[in-house]
Amino acid sequence: MERLYDYLMTHKPMPLHQRHAHKLDASQVDEIVQLLALAFENGSGISQICNAEGEELHRRLHILFRAGIAVQAAANQLVLSAMQDERVTGVAVVQEPESRFPLWAQIVWLLQVSIGVSPVVAWRLWQSLRILERHHPLEPHYYLMLLGVHPNFQRKGYARALLEVLHARSEAHPTSRGVFLETANPKNVAFYNYFGYQIKTQVNINGIENFIMFRPNFVNRRG
Repeated sequence: MERLYDYLMTHKPMPLHQRHAHKLDASQVDEIVQLLALAFENGSGISQICNAEGEELHRRLHILFRAGIAVQAAANQLVLSAMQDERVTGVAVVQEPESRFPLWAQIVWLLQVSIGVSPVVAWRLWQSLRILERHHPLEPHYYLMLLGVHPNFQRKGYARALLEVLHARSEAHPTSRGVFLETANPKNVAFYNYFGYQIKTQVNINGIENFIMFRPNFVNRRG
């Protein structure tokens, strides 16, 4: 995980010029996986695809996210995280402009999900990703794959802090035109609207309605 970085914002969200970075170690990966499993176990598209409840749902999410973080590391992609008192409180999993995930890493991910969860869940996830790919903007962009905050730290500004870091990276990037995301939780739409995201379309995949959203860089808007 030589290029998997952790942008730290302690206590309250900090101005962007005060952020700094360091490499993730194994203990932080464990903490991030646990946080994502907790953040996505209620009402998310991923939890619906997992088709389980309680401890079994948490186990399945844990496997999915651990395998996903491994793919991020193989592709040298970023995981942004907010922290308080050395504890990870929020995570943003990001794909950078014009980057690709290695095919071998994707195959390993599918095998891990098939064996650890079920082949049906692996197939549904793969199918969802392939369909969503068709709706990505044609121009270079950042892809916000996951944004999660620990349930004990929600509504304290951590998601906002992570988005501000991501938006600043996109606006400073030489080719990025903005940030793309999708969400299956209707409650998230107004939240993302507040930060400049607009719905481009809606896609129903396996009975789950996905809102496709994009935030153009402000510098591009001025241009």
